[in-house]
Amino acid sequence: MEQQFKKLIQKTKAQKEQKDPLFKSFEGALFQNSAWFFNFQDNAMPLVESAHSPVKITPAIKAVKAIEEVAIPSAQPGLTSLSEVLFVGDSFAGEGDDLLGKMIAAMKLTGAEFNRFPMEEALDDIVDLAKNLEEPSCATQKLFNTIVEKRPKFVVSLGATVTNILLGKREKLSTIHGQFFEKRVGECVYSLMPIFHPDFLVINPNMKRTAWIDLQKVMERIGKI
Repeated sequence: MEQQFKKLIQKTKAQKEQKDPLFKSFEGALFQNSAWFFNFQDNAMPLVESAHSPVKITPAIKAVKAIEEVAIPSAQPGLTSLSEVLFVGDSFAGEGDDLLGKMIAAMKLTGAEFNRFPMEEALDDIVDLAKNLEEPSCATQKLFNTIVEKRPKFVVSLGATVTNILLGKREKLSTIHGQFFEKRVGECVYSLMPIFHPDFLVINPNMKRTAWIDLQKVMERIGKI
């Protein structure tokens, strides 16, 4: 059908341009003014496709480009821990054997399973602990950055100062030691376990057993006992 329609158009155009011999005849002059004679203009006549003609689908290039330019944030999966335990508030200078080092060895932690972060003296000067969580001081931010970098499962805070910094409030260490507190820094979720500072244990040897019982709770959770 479509081919016949095209031939009809070509035939009529030839007649219009007087290239067809029929146009010069009497009969040709008659049907030139008939209703089915096509009047061609300078512009090309658009071809009307029938219902049976193949449909041409033009890709929506602009729409695709618009979608590509939109930044769609990907879902953030749970971050895998890089270490088992991070000890924070450490005062060890790195010379000889220290009490905390012996306790870590007794916990059966290997070098890849734990990290130690030193105590920053500037943490003692923080007064508003709650505000410090929202607007961290330089020393606090350094502590937070270490937690995010190491991504531990457990953070063992040594002594009251660093414990209160991480909790964002003042608590008596004698009341909360050995307890777990679920905390979050950035994308790092960890369990905080406060214990007495090793320097305090050296002065008060009778408290070593208490600290060891607390650390055994951590050992149990990471499968060391």
